[in-house]
Amino acid sequence: MNYKQFKRMKALTASFVSATVAIAVTYNNIILALAGVVIGMLFLFLVRKKTKAVLVDERIQSIAGYAARLTYTILTITVAFLSLIFILSGRQFNEPNYEMLGIILSYVTLFSVALYSLSYKYFSKKYGETDDK
Repeated sequence: MNYKQFKRMKALTASFVSATVAIAVTYNNIILALAGVVIGMLFLFLVRKKTKAVLVDERIQSIAGYAARLTYTILTITVAFLSLIFILSGRQFNEPNYEMLGIILSYVTLFSVALYSLSYKYFSKKYGETDDK
């Protein structure tokens, strides 16, 4: 099995697991949901063992890095903007729940930025980037 077939099997397994979990949620059956997830994980583990040389080259890693950075940027800006809207609307309409939700979203944004900064600093030290200017 080559990498393209592995990706196809991975997508099919993900759709199977999501359909199983959706059915389980509909019927309030947590055992079915857990069984679907475990079976999907085992299947992917077995398929990965039979796959020949699932290699990820530098181009794929670079594309994944760009996608992750863009996703982080968009998500952080969106959550920060939503937190500002909730705080202001909570104060304007005297809704303490909106204001509390805005404060929680602000903390989530701050945590996300702090985590990104710490992980960036760690990886820049690990892989030898210097700040010499």
